[in-house]
Amino acid sequence: MTPTEEHYQIADWAIAGNKINEVGDCLWYLNPFRPTCSSTFPSNGSGTFHCRIGEHCFYRPTSLYSQT
Repeated sequence: MTPTEEHYQIADWAIAGNKINEVGDCLWYLNPFRPTCSSTFPSNGSGTFHCRIGEHCFYRPTSLYSQT
């Protein structure tokens, strides 16, 4: 994939410290390619489901994360 100017603008926006409030302190996201999100991600359970925006599921770290 070749990045476009829009991709660079989004990256600059994020690097500047901006974020989407709904995502909060989530560390992971993925598109599960199905209508529901798993309750945990990654498979070791170090993240717990927080919200879904469009096709993407967002996950916050759990206490297991500090052990990874």
